[in-house]
Amino acid sequence: MSEPVYAIISSHFREPIINGVLKPDDPLPSENELCRLFATTRETVRKGLKQLEQEGLIYSRPRRGYFVSRPRHQEITVFAPAGLDQTESRFKDIRIIRPGAEIQKALQVPSNQKVIAVYRGSYSGSRQVGLEAKYLPYGKGIPSIENEINYAVFPEAADAKSASFQYYTQLSIRACVIPSDLYPMFDCGRDEPLLLISRILITQEGLRIGYSKQYLREPVGELSGFSGYIQNNETR
Repeated sequence: MSEPVYAIISSHFREPIINGVLKPDDPLPSENELCRLFATTRETVRKGLKQLEQEGLIYSRPRRGYFVSRPRHQEITVFAPAGLDQTESRFKDIRIIRPGAEIQKALQVPSNQKVIAVYRGSYSGSRQVGLEAKYLPYGKGIPSIENEINYAVFPEAADAKSASFQYYTQLSIRACVIPSDLYPMFDCGRDEPLLLISRILITQEGLRIGYSKQYLREPVGELSGFSGYIQNNETR
């Protein structure tokens, strides 16, 4: 059985969007142009576009047409620390390290693979309310140290080198205390309960491109989830 025309239309745009050929806010051809291109009806064109819209890959503007959506990697329903977006990010330190077992597992790298470790504190006035440790494989084709220093938000470092729909975020949240090696960077009590948000950025091909651990005051327990577009709706 041949593939329905509306599905062909969806597939025609899905891969270019995921692979970054079509960028966020790029316009799609008009409905009339698509009718001519695929030799079909307006109803079939709209059905194909609606499928992409339901997947979050495109959006419509009245009387203007359809456009490529911006991925919403930061919009995670289980991640809503009050006031975090109002804090100031301050650079703490940057190091080139040999990864321990945890980072090796998260990034799927060998023990001799160098990793960039970047540390930033989050402040509300003079009070430190958080600390983020970010780890990225250090090698050809990944964000440079110089680029990484300029990014305060974790996924933006990956955006600098890859199309946004090419990766998604694996997320876990749990309560913890500050590790002893990070204590000098966080002005908190050694036994003070914190919320730990761990994120791994994964490409649609399964490549780990970044690992982030964010420590925040006022923990709320442990949850896990995903954000971003996952091709074929597969959980890796």
